[in-house]
Amino acid sequence: MKNIYKYCSLSLLISVFFYSCEVTDFDLQDNPNRLNPESANPEFLINEVQYLFQDIMQDFILNTDDVMRYEAMTDTYGDVVDTDVLDIEWTRYYRALTISRAIDNLAATDEKLLFHNGINKLLMGYLTATFVDYTGKIPYSEATQPNEFPNPNLDEGNTLYSMVLDNIDQAIVDINAATFGVDSDLFYDSDKAKWIAFANSLKLRLLIQTRLASGEIGVTNLNAEINSLLGMDIIDSEAEDFVYNFSAVEEPESRHPYFQRGYVSGFSQYIGNYFMWMLKDSKANIDPRIRYYLYRQSDVDPFSGPPYLACQGDPDVDYCYVGDQYWGLDHGETRTGRGDNLLRTVYGIYPAGGTFDEDQFEGAPSTASLGGTGFLPLLTSSYIKFLSAEAALVLGTNGNPAVLLEEAIRASIGKVLNYGGVSSSFASSSSDVDAYVAEVINNYNNAADNDERLDIIMTEYYLASFGNSIESYNAYRRTGYPSNMQIPIDNDNPTFPRSFPYSENAVDVNTSLIQKSNSDKVFWDTNPDSFIK
Repeated sequence: MKNIYKYCSLSLLISVFFYSCEVTDFDLQDNPNRLNPESANPEFLINEVQYLFQDIMQDFILNTDDVMRYEAMTDTYGDVVDTDVLDIEWTRYYRALTISRAIDNLAATDEKLLFHNGINKLLMGYLTATFVDYTGKIPYSEATQPNEFPNPNLDEGNTLYSMVLDNIDQAIVDINAATFGVDSDLFYDSDKAKWIAFANSLKLRLLIQTRLASGEIGVTNLNAEINSLLGMDIIDSEAEDFVYNFSAVEEPESRHPYFQRGYVSGFSQYIGNYFMWMLKDSKANIDPRIRYYLYRQSDVDPFSGPPYLACQGDPDVDYCYVGDQYWGLDHGETRTGRGDNLLRTVYGIYPAGGTFDEDQFEGAPSTASLGGTGFLPLLTSSYIKFLSAEAALVLGTNGNPAVLLEEAIRASIGKVLNYGGVSSSFASSSSDVDAYVAEVINNYNNAADNDERLDIIMTEYYLASFGNSIESYNAYRRTGYPSNMQIPIDNDNPTFPRSFPYSENAVDVNTSLIQKSNSDKVFWDTNPDSFIK
């Protein structure tokens, strides 16, 4: 499912004193040989929280890419969403939580750390909500206190969401009151306005995400709260997008994980055929982002032999080969490893920092790429527009959903096409973009009902979420769309993972934890058991 890169933090001081590069040490135990967080420099502490935040988020994304068909899932849901899949993320989350609580304690008596603590609260809130989105519950209130709580109990997901929303409000107060900046701000370079826009946008995202169960987080008038946020400063331009930028540095490894997968040596994964078909053939107009998202390594016919694709002629396979050298696998295809590593389609220039597809048809490691200087699109203006369109359609909040949908698509395409300084005759033109948008909006306007309209909104959100499958995983469980998601080719009635298991390492050492089922739903997922596949 993912390659686990075991490396030390970029913050050398923190990596020496807080932890080594091992991944097996359980996070809730005291180590007398480690530096007490309260005695460390706050700049190093907030730097480490930021670094752990992006590291955990990128692993969540890698964990979910094949579940959501961006990469091909080459096994069953049960095997790819296994009990050890979150071991590393779990361990690093509690390291981050330990440091976060130290920052919070320091800020209580030092007004110079208000900005630090505001960022700290927002990042830990985002991480905590993400863990709830994946596992439903986690130890929190009793965590990182091994002397008092050696076996910390689980906190309910709705309780944690309510806490996160409160912490966002407090973070906004702290940032507005701050008179000192943060030297090591990896996201917004101590720009107060951008952090406030992010805070409001994160709150908006969480409210819409929980719209099916808003009462469980204490929200009595969801529309009023959403409308209030829509009237505030939110992420509504590319300049405000919340992203993490990678570099071309190899030691320590700092390149985009997609680049590491596709460009360092032969690509060991496959891009999902469903996703490629959606970009290439699902509409009359090809998606303008396709040559930016994906890079084709070869113009070899995948059926020309040796037998590169085993699916040829198999009636149980939906796509097998989508054509035009877009070479991947179907969802649930297990026949892999056929010597085609340098023939498969790989990640492109966006967001991986790879290569723009100009029909070069050469192995990715040999191309003139961006060297892995890609980014994680964590919360962008297009995402906020898609969420606002969803809320306007199904809840009746402010804004015209058709207008918001068009703005969302154009924001996504604009960000992709403007990335990497592409100057090529193969680059998408403004007329390409206009034709694509016009087709989507025409389909929306001619939809029979709001279910079809929501399907269109969420399908475009899915296509725009390439590089951040956290968004599409949440949206799929919340809405059931895109409705044409490919079902595993070997199982017409699979159990889709409505959540992920707890860390196996954590269950082994914490007697309060009992392993859960992947069919368990998180608190905001109130949809039927067989809702999605």
